[in-house]
Amino acid sequence: MLEALNLCLEIDAPPESEEDTLHLLREVNFQVPQGHLMAIVGPSGCGKTTLLKVIAGISEQTSGVLKWENRDLEEDEDLHPGELGYVPQFSVAHDLLTVEECIANSMALRTQLPGTDDFEPKLDKVLEITGLTDLADRRVKVLSGGQKRRLGLALELVTNPCLLLCDEVTSGLDPKSEREITELLRVLSRENARRVVINVTHSLASLEAFDSVLVMYQGRLVYHGQPKLLTHYFTVEHPEEVYLRLTQRDAQSWHESWQKKRDHYEQMLLEKKEPAVRADSHADEKDEHAMDEHEAIAPEELPGMISQVFTLLHRRWTIFRRDKGQVWLHLAMLLGFPLLVVIFALDGIKPLKQLSQRQDSDIMFEMQQKAQHQIDQLNAGGLVSGLIMLQVVLVTLMASNNAAREIAGERLILEREKLGGLSTMAYVISKVLFLGVFVLAQSIWMGIFVDMITGGLPGDLIVKLVLLVLVSAAMTSICLGISGMCRTPEKATILSIYLVGFQLPLSGAVLSLPEWIEGAVNPFIAAFWAWSGSLRSMSDTAFYDAVKKVTETSLVSPELAAFVLLAHVVVGLSMAYVGSKGSQWE
Repeated sequence: MLEALNLCLEIDAPPESEEDTLHLLREVNFQVPQGHLMAIVGPSGCGKTTLLKVIAGISEQTSGVLKWENRDLEEDEDLHPGELGYVPQFSVAHDLLTVEECIANSMALRTQLPGTDDFEPKLDKVLEITGLTDLADRRVKVLSGGQKRRLGLALELVTNPCLLLCDEVTSGLDPKSEREITELLRVLSRENARRVVINVTHSLASLEAFDSVLVMYQGRLVYHGQPKLLTHYFTVEHPEEVYLRLTQRDAQSWHESWQKKRDHYEQMLLEKKEPAVRADSHADEKDEHAMDEHEAIAPEELPGMISQVFTLLHRRWTIFRRDKGQVWLHLAMLLGFPLLVVIFALDGIKPLKQLSQRQDSDIMFEMQQKAQHQIDQLNAGGLVSGLIMLQVVLVTLMASNNAAREIAGERLILEREKLGGLSTMAYVISKVLFLGVFVLAQSIWMGIFVDMITGGLPGDLIVKLVLLVLVSAAMTSICLGISGMCRTPEKATILSIYLVGFQLPLSGAVLSLPEWIEGAVNPFIAAFWAWSGSLRSMSDTAFYDAVKKVTETSLVSPELAAFVLLAHVVVGLSMAYVGSKGSQWE
């Protein structure tokens, strides 16, 4: 049995509010027996979804007790991820995967069935019970609203949960689809003898299919009983009139009235033996038979972290391969950006001639020679410094594009999968492995291609490649961290673009900053360290003096540059982990 005792949830009120706190839930009490289908209804903003999230453990009540099978879920051990299923209102699957792939991935992330003889039968059973067998090979993006709701249910059924919570899974559907989904929920409530299915809905059209209806109004519970008694309790002719009736009294008055009659109505629910009235009597018999035959089943054991990493990695590569726009964009950047760099050095980098130390009798000729040598130095220094910085900035731009939307773009899917037992560490590691391929490919190809076409940039090629890889990894990590901290991909993209935009002007490669600003800014500018360390690697060549002629910015050793860039990587990945672990439900 699921039982709530005086559940309350308060949050700080916004500054413009006259009150200090907002009461989202107040003194909510109810009991739901197992093998039961309950609807939570009420006007918009009344606390329906809030109550569901408290039951799911997404939000924590301020006070009160929530019990499952006489177990206090706050003080005692929480529900095992396999015992809980939560179907949010929004789409919870990747558009480019097929229905079967989505369910198979959910099984791989939440169970140890992959690789066993039970995997295929379980997959087929989930497809069958949710009516998705004929749609198994269809991609998510072409599914209708009702089909996506069925898929959301299927993703949760892979663990055979005993508590299945659904948030507005019938909203926005046509009447036929709404009836079909409601009927499916009823079947699921009877499939497992321990199971309780709760559906939040704004619609009052299909209440006869539910065993009970819980009505919320302004954060208070004002009715919980059989659907057929709803109109009698609120003294209306049709269920659709209940919302209008609620507005005729304040929430406190409705709540006090309910408290007086609550025991009678809830006792009727607990004593009720027959299933709720249904138009299809044959389906009733099937439900009762299923309930008799199914006994309590232990929750599925979660897979190990390494298994989750490989499942996530395989899924991410599958999505990437199917996203033709992203594939072509990455190829265009991989090939086009190095070409953009070498355009400025198509004539190659000419070696600097040493200035003759011999005294020439022709003073004018000697002065012209020194002047020309100085011009050559300035040109060579500007070219080399510019090429290095252009490589660095373009590599950071590619890194930003790779990582900015990586977590934020699938935030809601991540939240659902974490609730189902996904390890945050496994998730972040999978992102590191996936993005690491782009880091290596883009930075190494950039360095080698430019070096080949220009005839060889001065300095140690290995050092320059290492610094390009590190600056790419640093920017990728920081942008991944931003993506993890942001709720929406749009916000993450904008912040990442701003971050890349500041790299060039604040690096000191074009204009030097005042010393007191330079020391404060440089630690945060990844481009500065890659650029500066690469130029310093030329210290044993004639170009080093030429480079120093065109920049007043202090150059750092490659070792120090590598250390700081590694620190950026650590900070970025820490941000990604903390951001991914934190809850950001809508």
